[in-house]
Amino acid sequence: MATREEQLTRRRSDYEAAVAPPLRLLAVDDDHLYLKRLRLVLTRAGFDVVTAGDGSSALDRLGDDPEISVLLIDLTMPGMDGIETVRHARAVCSTPGLYAILLTASDGTEVKLRALDNGLDDFLTKSSPDSEIVAKLRSAARRIEMERKLRLENEELQTLALTDELTGIANRRAMFRAADEILGAGQLLTVVLFDLDHFKQINDTYGHLMGDRILADVAACLKANTRVGDVIARYGGDEFVLLLPATNTAEARQITDRIRDAIAALRWEVAGQPITINVGTGLSTAGTGSSIATLLAESDAKLYDAKMGSRGLDVVVEPTL
Repeated sequence: MATREEQLTRRRSDYEAAVAPPLRLLAVDDDHLYLKRLRLVLTRAGFDVVTAGDGSSALDRLGDDPEISVLLIDLTMPGMDGIETVRHARAVCSTPGLYAILLTASDGTEVKLRALDNGLDDFLTKSSPDSEIVAKLRSAARRIEMERKLRLENEELQTLALTDELTGIANRRAMFRAADEILGAGQLLTVVLFDLDHFKQINDTYGHLMGDRILADVAACLKANTRVGDVIARYGGDEFVLLLPATNTAEARQITDRIRDAIAALRWEVAGQPITINVGTGLSTAGTGSSIATLLAESDAKLYDAKMGSRGLDVVVEPTL
């Protein structure tokens, strides 16, 4: 009798199999009777099977159907053979890691080596029993699912590495990368540095949890008041950076003023005590030849001047041609 843990594991596996969409497979063969047999066997085994009668038709199906994950293809066909079709398929298929299995009438080593040397993942002979065909496809499905999970986990790690944990916006690393791409493409770039006024006093008076809430709300306000293509980042502590691509100083100043007013309009309350916050800003504009480090230094200098009571808030660094 199975243990309680084994029963739960089996139920979990059965549930996952039930809710997961069936693997979509493209079977390709010019022998219509054999193709009909393949479709029947694999459909009964739980696969979503589509078919094509030659290499050219297979390429059309792959180009139109990004859900196809496995290509099961005959070696000998009129026009393109199976191996040549697979080479073309990998170029047109939008599914990363298309799994290709070659069907052959021969079990010779030479054919298998040729298939593997040309990038196919596995092979089956046409004399293979139904049980072997199904077993090979289920093995392919497990590999595809494992690779899919690894891709998702890698994408999640990449996102975490470039995202500020508290606010959900870009972090310093992401900001520097984005700025380098913008400047490297020769675009005009305006950098705005935002610094929350008296934020340390808020932390000391109302606690860090309240301070974290304010930082998150300010980040959300920044996102709500910027354009598609602008980059919002937390620079560190209570400082934020806004990258404005293809934006001159006058346009950037209008955007900055709107954001400053929006942040000043935010309200919080602790034990009946209202809290508001203002921001200081420093702005710098440059073009080709400037670096993000230079722009940040200029913005920081103007921010300091503003906090010390200077009237000027903006600096323009002339593009280096």
